[in-house]
Amino acid sequence: MTEYANRSARNRSPARDGDEADLRDLLDDDREPVRRDAALALVDRADAGGLEPATANALADRLAADDSADVRQFAVEALGAARGEAPPEAEAAVRTALEDADEWVRAEAVVALSRLAPDDDVLGEALSDDSGWVRRNAVIALGKTGRAAPEQLTDRIKNDPHPAVREYAARYLGERADDVEEAVRLLAAVLARDPEAFVRAKAAESLGDLATDRAEQALEAHGITDRSDDVKRTAKRALAAARGVDPDRLDVEIDDGPPGGGPQSPAETPRGAPGDGAGQGSGFETSGGLGPGTGRALGPSDGRLPDDPGPSKRR
Repeated sequence: MTEYANRSARNRSPARDGDEADLRDLLDDDREPVRRDAALALVDRADAGGLEPATANALADRLAADDSADVRQFAVEALGAARGEAPPEAEAAVRTALEDADEWVRAEAVVALSRLAPDDDVLGEALSDDSGWVRRNAVIALGKTGRAAPEQLTDRIKNDPHPAVREYAARYLGERADDVEEAVRLLAAVLARDPEAFVRAKAAESLGDLATDRAEQALEAHGITDRSDDVKRTAKRALAAARGVDPDRLDVEIDDGPPGGGPQSPAETPRGAPGDGAGQGSGFETSGGLGPGTGRALGPSDGRLPDDPGPSKRR
């Protein structure tokens, strides 16, 4: 079993050889890197075809007792990836992880629970977590399951200091709005004033989806004149979508300008320090995976399709 100790787990893991029992044994290794890689390899295994009950129980034990936040995070990720193949004990372990001291473990627990129990009210409670990454994942989980209430999204847009939360709240408000006129008004304000380019871009996309006259006016007045090239291009596509035309045929010119216009401080940049500063990115996925530095990899949920809650940062 020691042959696995120096192997990179993700995408080159022993799990590809079907050696789940060996990986399960490695979860008890004295060396933290070995336990970490074994747990991460089991994410692959779970993705490919579920986990044996004994393995799920071993992961639950790691989640409850391991002193490494990395190991705990990958353990909860593997349990979530197992979905319907996970035993009932897995869901209980994931619920416990929502109270973990480490924000990335909690953020991954939101992802896992959205797969194991998508109707659970605990997902909504995660919107009040101290960590913006946990709240971001809660917004995405609720949005993907169709359970994001417009008033919740509106509150996050208006009051959340973490831009990744505002970004996805703007994304789902375009789908969930009961009062379209009020949603357009709020999203237009976001497009005009939010300091983060990716938040403004998401507001532009939602305005294009809502496609009212006021939404088109906002896209013309604030989107295609934005200081960020990225937002301008997004706004042009959104305006074309609202009008039902090909963007290349849209009679709107945008001036070239500097791309970005996003994070403004080290604590608010990809791989910067964790925190809720007003100016950081997203990612259950789109903004490229934003996570704390300190050697950890991308933030909860990188490398997946937009709005897919999984996997997480430490890659």
